Amino acid sequence: MTVTLQDVSMITALPIEGKPLCMSTDSEGWRQQMEALIGMSPQEPEVEDGGKKDRVPAGAPFTWIAANFAHCPEDADDEVIQRYARVYMWYVISRTIFADGTGKNAPWMWLKALTVFDNKFSWGSAALAYLYRQVINC
Repeated sequence: MTVTLQDVSMITALPIEGKPLCMSTDSEGWRQQMEALIGMSPQEPEVEDGGKKDRVPAGAPFTWIAANFAHCPEDADDEVIQRYARVYMWYVISRTIFADGTGKNAPWMWLKALTVFDNKFSWGSAALAYLYRQVINC
């Protein structure tokens, strides 16, 4: 038995028609791009004297997202509301549709995919491809 594109469409109600969700997964400069999109990014980990820097995934810990974007200010303008909506969608899709094995971080690439709200992407196709990719990597 296998999950089909029709299954994804029926279960998630994600669109399966539209533009393919294709983007570069290059994370060069991701902190600066994240700051441009949502106004801030997680701090870089500090390097201890003589120690080497730990490899940090390109994205934000879910705890950081919850601490910084849990409540949209009541007097927020449209730009701030869009920022909070983008972060909320990023959080939700990183926790559900595009979840990884760690369950700790929201990958940068999914926030990057949410840069334009009115694009008609085929999110269902992307979700199915991601699911297959995760199954293969198990």
